[in-house]
Amino acid sequence: MRENTLKIVLVGNRISLFAILMMVAVFIFTLGGCKKDDDSGFTTAFTYQYIDDNHVLFENMSSGEYYSMIWDFGNGQADTTTDKKKSHSIYYPTAGDYEVSLLVSDYTGNKQTVIEAIEITSTDFQVSFTAEIDLVNPNYVNLTNTSQGEFTSLSWIYLNEVVENENEIQAYFPLKGVYEIKLQVVKNNNTYHSTKTVIIEQDDPGNIPNLIWSDEFDYTGLPNSTYWNMETGGGGWGNNELQYYTKREDNALVANGVLTITAKEESYGGRDYTSARITTQNKFDFKYGKIEARIKLPYGKGIWPAFWMLGDNISSVGWPVCGEIDIMEMVGGDNNGDNTVYSTLHWQHDGGHADYGESYKLSSGVFADDFHTFAVEWDTQEIRGYVDDIQYFNADITPSQLSEFHNNFFIILNIAVGGNWPGSPNATTSFPQKMEIDYVRVYSL
Repeated sequence: MRENTLKIVLVGNRISLFAILMMVAVFIFTLGGCKKDDDSGFTTAFTYQYIDDNHVLFENMSSGEYYSMIWDFGNGQADTTTDKKKSHSIYYPTAGDYEVSLLVSDYTGNKQTVIEAIEITSTDFQVSFTAEIDLVNPNYVNLTNTSQGEFTSLSWIYLNEVVENENEIQAYFPLKGVYEIKLQVVKNNNTYHSTKTVIIEQDDPGNIPNLIWSDEFDYTGLPNSTYWNMETGGGGWGNNELQYYTKREDNALVANGVLTITAKEESYGGRDYTSARITTQNKFDFKYGKIEARIKLPYGKGIWPAFWMLGDNISSVGWPVCGEIDIMEMVGGDNNGDNTVYSTLHWQHDGGHADYGESYKLSSGVFADDFHTFAVEWDTQEIRGYVDDIQYFNADITPSQLSEFHNNFFIILNIAVGGNWPGSPNATTSFPQKMEIDYVRVYSL
């Protein structure tokens, strides 16, 4: 019995050790199984083959349970589809290396991406052109299409001009500045383009003899710091406004010949809205003349765009002693909001604040529908306000109490959100809101 008992115990020990080893194996396997369970349950793959030197056929080869595919063919073309059997014949007109990716997703949001590099060794079609400034008249640029291959149509795009189906043209730029010229070509219903930048060194004196300052916004990025300051802050700006003014391209961006000031609903600097306010203070100011801007306005309750001027002595004398000329203000919203603009003067009178202004209402539509030109003419006798060359405001500035309006003024563009005049946005107000400025010009009279 003792011997048998001992054997039983030994056998029991062997069984226990085996059980432990089995438990460890199961645990390791379980860990591996958990990792496997975390996988997406599908595999992303595709194949490609060259049809000819400039066409490549792509086919989805993914397997498992998945729902959608996003193709990026590396040449500006892309496709989102749920058709697992869909193939793509892609045209690569220009020699080069291209990175092609396929992103696959399932219903639960799992994603996998596979990337392949392809090489195109020959050029079948290429968009190109030359741009040469005319030596006789430097406000003209000679443009010549040098594209390779066959195409359906072409368009030259510069300033606000579009010239179609001409291989050679002379492009006219009346004002000095940096300009972008685009050649856009259509082939097989696809659009291709090439872009160049030219620098015009002088204004054309024969075209705008009285122009003394302008920004045509023919560049890309933040407003030109040579011309504009970007003011920042969220202190209400004397009107209990709700926005924070920033220096970000999110709120002020020049592109495609237009400055866009954008008001956004977002938390920033302790405020619930952001926008931009730019000025020419200490960079450009003038006394007497004509100032105009072509602008497409925003809309909505609580939205307050403005194109206006302040006396350049504001830092020393304060407001309203410096004087204020509102070329255009709009207080957005229904009931003569989005279709009405105001031109107003502000000044000091007997130690207090005085103002005088008039309004202009569109006969149909609102100012957000299209661009309009807002202007003021200002001489020693009076100030006159215009919308699209229609005068609707004038004020006699000869009385001694209006001496503010015989000093130099600088320019301001901004969108305010909320404030004493417009009130706060409400449920009908949509964001973002944009004010698009095509140009700002100042002329002598």
